[in-house]
Amino acid sequence: MLFSDLTAVFEKLEATRARLEITSDVAKLLKECDSRNVRKVVYLLQGIVQPSFTGVDLGVGDKLAQQAISRVSGKTIKQIEASYRKTGDLGETGKELLSIKAQTSLVNAELSVDKVYDNFYKIATASGQGSQDLKIKLLSELLSNSSPVEAKVILRFTTGSLRLGLGDQTIIDAFSFFEKGDKSVKQVFEKAFNFTSDLGFVAELFFEKGLQAVDEVKPMPFNPIRPALAERLQDSKEIFEKLGKCSVEGKYDGFRLQVHLSNGRVEIYSRKQEKITEMFPEIVEGVKKYFNAKQVIFEGEAIVVKDGKFLPFQATIQRKRKHGVSEKAKELPLKLYCFELLYLDGKDLTGLKYEQRRTKLDSIIKNNTDVVLANRIIASSSEEIEEYFLDCLAKGLEGVIAKDLNAPYVAGGRKFAWIKLKKSYSDKLVDTVDVVIVGYYYGKGKRTQFGFGGLLTAVLNEDSNEFETIAKIGTGFSEEQMSFFQNELGKIKLKQKPSNVSSLIDADEWVQPKIVVEIAADEITKSPMHTAGMVGREGYALRFPRFLRIREDKSVDECTTVLEVLELFERQRR
Repeated sequence: MLFSDLTAVFEKLEATRARLEITSDVAKLLKECDSRNVRKVVYLLQGIVQPSFTGVDLGVGDKLAQQAISRVSGKTIKQIEASYRKTGDLGETGKELLSIKAQTSLVNAELSVDKVYDNFYKIATASGQGSQDLKIKLLSELLSNSSPVEAKVILRFTTGSLRLGLGDQTIIDAFSFFEKGDKSVKQVFEKAFNFTSDLGFVAELFFEKGLQAVDEVKPMPFNPIRPALAERLQDSKEIFEKLGKCSVEGKYDGFRLQVHLSNGRVEIYSRKQEKITEMFPEIVEGVKKYFNAKQVIFEGEAIVVKDGKFLPFQATIQRKRKHGVSEKAKELPLKLYCFELLYLDGKDLTGLKYEQRRTKLDSIIKNNTDVVLANRIIASSSEEIEEYFLDCLAKGLEGVIAKDLNAPYVAGGRKFAWIKLKKSYSDKLVDTVDVVIVGYYYGKGKRTQFGFGGLLTAVLNEDSNEFETIAKIGTGFSEEQMSFFQNELGKIKLKQKPSNVSSLIDADEWVQPKIVVEIAADEITKSPMHTAGMVGREGYALRFPRFLRIREDKSVDECTTVLEVLELFERQRR
């Protein structure tokens, strides 16, 4: 497949807002693929070289990309920076400046998808002495052989600023359209993706062996399973009415981790499927010592426990680091509380009842201090749930998670198999809300120096796969956080509103929907300004929203949904 064919689809996707049309266009693109290149095409659509759990990241910053543009175009870095300030988009700058290339001595060859992807992979995996020069050389080679439009896409891809408005769910829908012409078999692809976290693998398997093979995909060590998510209810009584007799675990305010063990090798993944094994040496050692299994995939919550007390999340977050790990491990020792068993010695356990999974988990953990079973009770009444909830709060936990004793593990799904109950943050809004940043505002008054004054945030509409605005946030930020947002949001800002964002409100700067933040508010109100759940001229908004923290552990598809907002609003009315 020629890269120009893929670029033409990218251009069309960027200009399209209608989700059905985008899905149809991706399905048509897939018809041009074969089993040898479909994995690469899917990765390029996702804007990645490899899934996040592999640890392979392109890692090309603006400065390096500018050097490649300079080498091919003959323009100075100052000229490139001037153009970049004008366009606000390094891709558009490259398109403009590379229209007439300086390096005419290089052989012009039509780029293929294979060639572009292979160079991207070499750039991502280059390391050690001379790696920066090699990256510039590989990128320059692509730019010298590209058309202006291809150069724009290549530069946007390498700097992480593709603007396709294309989520994983849309690609999954496109595979169903490819096979049946509608969404009737999307659950097959969705399940396989939830078990493997690798849409390229699923695509290649589908092209090689068909739909039946995709339907038979099971969990496998070192492919993280996308986590099950909890619903929320207002109190213990509602939980018991929903579940009846249930298991109730403490809700720890730490890192949710998924641990994989196979033949002595241990890997640890975040809830965003990032490999973070090196950060937690005591957990790796504990799993090797205290798990009575050859192969296992399980979940737990890691939290700093010091002098017998649970420390707040602000302490635990300090353990997420690449340097000084051993020193920090001594200062802030982690304990992993295990609560779910998904795979054991070659067998997929996700289809078993929760109580069966928990019983097996109990049987394979030896007595130790670093990797332990999460405490729980079996509650036979709402009063028992409430009593345990209050006991957990007294111990410094966030609240509780109630689990249906008979439910399977719903990978990547939010079902009432799990229900969370947390300490109230206000009299009206029972829980905090996790929202995605889609834009930001410049500072005024004292905040002028930070170049940041507030956030425009959104929740996810799962039906349209769009982010719909729900709140402008201007309070709750420390000076350090304002500096952080000014710096980090500047790296992902866009010249126009992302195609997968629905908003009636303008932002000073639009950004790629990549960062999740937790906020509190007094209540949910109807609003003519925000698009969350909008019907007619009214959507929903958060009244007096205030920033609490960045949710580094959550991906954007784990943010609060429009459906959750509607449920919170109805409970609030009651």
